[in-house]
Amino acid sequence: MPNDEQKCFLGRFLADQLAPGRPRVWRNVFFAILLVIAALGVVIPNHHPHFGVDSYPFFWPVFGLVAGLVMVFVVKKIIQPLIKRPEDHYGDL
Repeated sequence: MPNDEQKCFLGRFLADQLAPGRPRVWRNVFFAILLVIAALGVVIPNHHPHFGVDSYPFFWPVFGLVAGLVMVFVVKKIIQPLIKRPEDHYGDL
């Protein structure tokens, strides 16, 4: 692991921000920005609905969340057993 002198400016900055016991100001700023964007998404219509259901607020975020969860389930339960190898597949390394 590089010490503080070997880290670049960004590395030192991020290490300082992620130090234990430090207030999570950046996390709170990030969530505040997300909240503002979500509120603006409800107030300002951004597209003309093409199907009936996409006119509801938060349809696309919910659709993306459900589609992501379905993909995780498919990969975990269907794909992983097909490609899984025994622990000693490559022999002793």
